[in-house]
Amino acid sequence: MGIGVSPPRFDLTLPPGGEVTRTLTIFSREGEAQQIVPAVHDWLMDANDRIEWLPPATIPYSAAQWLEMTLDPFALQGHATKTVRFTLRLPEDAGLNGTYWTAIALATEARPHTDAQGKVFATRVRAMVIVYVTVQGTEQPGAELQGVTVVTGEEDGRRFLVADVANTGNVYLRLNGELRIVDSAGEVVRRAQLPERVLLREGLVRYRLPFPEDLPQDAILAQIEIQPKGPAGGYGGPPLYGEVALP
Repeated sequence: MGIGVSPPRFDLTLPPGGEVTRTLTIFSREGEAQQIVPAVHDWLMDANDRIEWLPPATIPYSAAQWLEMTLDPFALQGHATKTVRFTLRLPEDAGLNGTYWTAIALATEARPHTDAQGKVFATRVRAMVIVYVTVQGTEQPGAELQGVTVVTGEEDGRRFLVADVANTGNVYLRLNGELRIVDSAGEVVRRAQLPERVLLREGLVRYRLPFPEDLPQDAILAQIEIQPKGPAGGYGGPPLYGEVALP
């Protein structure tokens, strides 16, 4: 609605004291001109992918203080595009290590609207661009599968596999993988790809995966395999394996 941005994220790697300048594009999906207000935010994500937006430079691994860009509002014409440039500059600090992150927000100014009942309300649209920066040569990826269980939903009785993955390293990870169902003969009878998840530094990801509705009667085991990827798609550690007997 309103506006969009490309790319949605930057995954940067820099040495201490290094800097890089990048450009993103904001585009309008509406015919009217809009006023865009840039800002920089910090953010955290909980185990269920809920994001909390925070003031800049307030989280332990914030990159907001190293990001430089013009924060003056600007006009975006209808069905047009505009480029926005930012520079990320790391300090000369031997103590820097691993991944830091922040976000660039591009928001429309609030505009009044009137609904069918004649009530007036204001709406604004905010597009976010995530920026990760990893200190080159300090990467120590690591993740741990902390437990795999089967739970039953209270409302419909449907069964789910629940698995927690903790980040034990100093870089952010992107998790992909597969859920497998094994029968009494040891054969894999069902497979399902896991949705990609982001695992922040010192973070936790919780999977809650529904079992296939057409589960064979002789299915006895559920297996999960997760492959972590590090910054910029690099090495994120060995695969994680877990399994649990089906009740």
